[in-house]
Parts: sequence; structure tokens; C-alpha cells
Amino acid sequence: MAGKLLIFSAPSGSGKTTIVRELMSRFPRLEFSVSATSRPPRGTELNGHDYHFVSPNEFRRLVEQDKFVEWEEVYPGTCYGTLRSELEAIWTRDNVCVFDVDVVGGLRLKQIFGDSALSFFIEAPSVEELRRRLEGRGTDSPESIERRIAKAECEMKRASEFDHIVVNDQVERAVAEISSLIAPFIARKIMLYFGSFNPIHRAHIAIAEYAISQGLADIVALVVSPHNPFKDSDELAGELERFEMAEQAARVSKFPDQIVASAVEMTLPTPSYTIDTLRFLQSKFPDAEFSLLVGGDNAENLTDWKEADQILGHFPIFVYPRPGDDVSKFSVGTTILEGAPQMDVSSTEIRALLASGRDRYRACDFGAAANDFKRVLELAPMNAEAAGYLHLIDEIQNFRNTDLMNP
Repeated sequence: MAGKLLIFSAPSGSGKTTIVRELMSRFPRLEFSVSATSRPPRGTELNGHDYHFVSPNEFRRLVEQDKFVEWEEVYPGTCYGTLRSELEAIWTRDNVCVFDVDVVGGLRLKQIFGDSALSFFIEAPSVEELRRRLEGRGTDSPESIERRIAKAECEMKRASEFDHIVVNDQVERAVAEISSLIAPFIARKIMLYFGSFNPIHRAHIAIAEYAISQGLADIVALVVSPHNPFKDSDELAGELERFEMAEQAARVSKFPDQIVASAVEMTLPTPSYTIDTLRFLQSKFPDAEFSLLVGGDNAENLTDWKEADQILGHFPIFVYPRPGDDVSKFSVGTTILEGAPQMDVSSTEIRALLASGRDRYRACDFGAAANDFKRVLELAPMNAEAAGYLHLIDEIQNFRNTDLMNP
């Protein structure tokens, strides 16, 4: 049995252990692979939690019995290794193995597991900062620190052999960068939420959050469509504008690491057909399980989609009903999300409010225009146009209140 692995290596003092712990708090499926070592515990380290502490003789016996996937004598007389039993137990629980290992061990694991592993080299901003961190720990003698610095300088020469290099200048930023890279790699279930998102609004995000919270998907991808063949494109905003709004909305959702915006359909031929996008994604991510998330309006005409029988026969389809929907009209073979939040809001309503606000703004009816734009931001907090108009109205009102010649 084999699953996926995440490998984190770094010179001592680079902060990789802190980063790994934060990532594990964000992604429940990550499970730390506890290495075995021949050295004694340090400080508050616990056997079976921080390491499997074994005697040098026991370590040699495990090597002879081929119990390690890989092992290395990191320092003279001090060995570290990855037990096969650790990996098998984690994969049996359908989790992802996380390794916090030295550079040589990390590269060896990557060589052994290939594309099933994603490797990261974590480095401090500079050698001077690394020295400061090691001295600040207060656990090493000056001689030991010098040995670690010398070893770090050699290890940094091998950074390019890892899949990704991340500079740990600030933990929160480094964690965010790594999260965006590992989320699609470890995903088992990817739910595709197709739409023009013209514009995206709070109901879209609420439905995506519901799907994640119910365990229906590891990732919900907001697939921004260039043009829905069933809809008029006259009022369609620009692709980049709609994608950027979706990206911002995903970023401030409850699950920013699991709700993402996707521009995949912008790279494919138009008009955009769901079956074509699905086949493209399957070719790129053969191990992923794809499902679809659709609104009640689309659920009624699924049988009209291109190669609808292939979609209905091979992909789970989850439908969120809208207020007043007659669920009996939904296509057979779909799963209705009866507990999903229902919000009486639509992109059509938002576009109408924007048009009304623009007209009132041009007529200098700034109070009514501001009310329209404020309502837009209640429904679609990422709408840059409404925010821009409100800023202009605020400037105009402030000018009127201070300019005695224009009360």
C-alpha cells in the first residue's frame, strides 16, 4: 500500500518544525511520521512522539532486518531513519505522511517515492539569522553551533534539488505559501463549482463553505467560465475581473486553503463545455475524484448538457436548491443538499443594483446611489466597482461639507 508524502528539510534552526506543526493544524489529514534515532532524548522530548528512541545496537539490528525505508548517520554515532511500519500505519488511515527530516534523508525519500512525494527546503533569510536563532535556543554549545552553521552552508547548496524552496522570513507568510502548494497535491476529492460568477456573491461562498464543512470535498474549485453556452454574454464582465473577485472571495472564506479560484476554462477552447473541462482535469490529476456542485437552475437542464450521460454516469453531482425550487424537477442521479444554506440573492440582482447606482450617481443623487452600492457590498463584498463608487461618493460628500462655496 502506498500513499502521498510531504517532505520538509532544512538546516538546523531554520524553523521547519514550527512550520510543520502549523500546517498540520490546518490540514487534518496530515500525520507526522515519527523517525527513529540512536541518540538519547533532549529536554522534554518523548519517546514515540518526537522520535522513536532506540539504542545504537537496536538501530543496527533494525537496519539489518530492513525495517527502514531510509536511514542516515547524520552526525558521527547519531543515526536517524524512517520506519516502514510508520508509513504503512499512516496510509492505512488514509492520511498523508509528513516528514521533518535532514537534507540527505529528505532527498533520499524524494528519490524513493518520486511523484508521490512533494519536497520542501526551508531556509532562514541569511546565515547570520540562522546563527542568531541557534544561539537563541540555548541548547547548543558554541562549538556545536559552529558545526551546525558549517553543515547548513553545505546543505543550502542542495536546496535546488527539492521541489520548492521557501524562505522562512516570517512564519505566517511561509505557511501560507506552502499551504497553497500542498492543498491541491493532497486533495482526494475535488468539487468543481462552475459559474460565470458575474459577480461572485456571499451565497456562492456560503455553499462552497458548506461543502467543505460537510466533508463532501477536500477542495472546492470556483471554476470561472468564460461563457456559459446557455446564457447571454451581453452583460458578462471581463474574465480577469471575475476571476480576481473569485480569488479574493475564496481568500477571505472560512477555508482559504480549500476554496480556490480556477481559471482552467480560460485556457481551453470556447464555448466552454463541462465534459471537456472534466476530461482535461482528469488527464492532469488522474488520482483525484471529481464531483460537480450546481445550483437548482442548472439541475433542471442537466440532460441538455453536452454528453450529459457521460457526466451523470461518471461524476457525482451535488445540487443546492434555491428558495422556491421544485426539487422534483431536478435531473435523476443528482444528490440534493437539503441542509445547504439558502440565500435569496443572485448575480442578476447585484447587476441591477449596480446599474441603478450608476444611473443615480450620474444624476447626482448620491445618497440613493450610495445605498445601492452599499447593498451590493452586503451581497458581494469583493465587488470592486461598488467599492470604487462609494469611495468617490464619500469624497464628493466630504468636499461639499467643507467647501463653503458649494454647500
